[in-house]
Amino acid sequence: MCTFDGHSKTIASYTMAQSQYSFSPSAQLYLRDPRSTEVGRALLREGATLFLERGLEGFTARKFAERADTTEATVYKYFKNKHRLLQYYVQLYWMWLEQQIKVFTAVLEKPEQRLIKAVEVICDIPEVAADPGVVSKDTLRELVKSEGAKAYYHVQVDEDNALRLFSPYKQLVGFLAHRIAEVRPGESFPRSLATTLVEMAHSLDFYSYHLPSLTDFPQGAPGGALKDYIVNLLIQTLHLNPSSS
Repeated sequence: MCTFDGHSKTIASYTMAQSQYSFSPSAQLYLRDPRSTEVGRALLREGATLFLERGLEGFTARKFAERADTTEATVYKYFKNKHRLLQYYVQLYWMWLEQQIKVFTAVLEKPEQRLIKAVEVICDIPEVAADPGVVSKDTLRELVKSEGAKAYYHVQVDEDNALRLFSPYKQLVGFLAHRIAEVRPGESFPRSLATTLVEMAHSLDFYSYHLPSLTDFPQGAPGGALKDYIVNLLIQTLHLNPSSS
């Protein structure tokens, strides 16, 4: 593993009232809980934007410390390396996203409605959704779209998996797979479909900005077109009838 220097009104009121510290990434990811001190919270705020600017490869402890107005020694008191910090953000995002899905589907009665709404939330986070903590929801989503795959596309993925570092992503996929099975009990591949939908919602958005020839959406602004495409794909795959839901 590399070091830092290596390579609805009811819904709205509910979401806005959520505690910004209601999500707890795995203690395996940090040496000292960054949420417990102002310095740690500053590290979380600045680390996300630095990742977006420089990527995992260009992220250094020196630059990180400068941004957070602290020292490199202090940085290493909180995180062993930059990869663990990235994984912290990715865990936080998936935990937060699952909660948003639950919030925005809670008022819906029919299984098809809940499933379609869940996919809509994954594709396009509602503006009234609460931020996940000291990092804004928009920053965190952009980070996961651009750098998130690096949290598990590496040679030590099996060791990290044994530490359950990918549990929040698996739980989100499992939750969506359960919704799929609820609508279509005979569906042979609910988890594969759930994973595909989640991955598409993030990767196609990223491609529209950086590799637009891989998509059919307006360059850098997929917006509702991407959501419509993925929802329609879901409807066609499961032969849903949203007009009757």
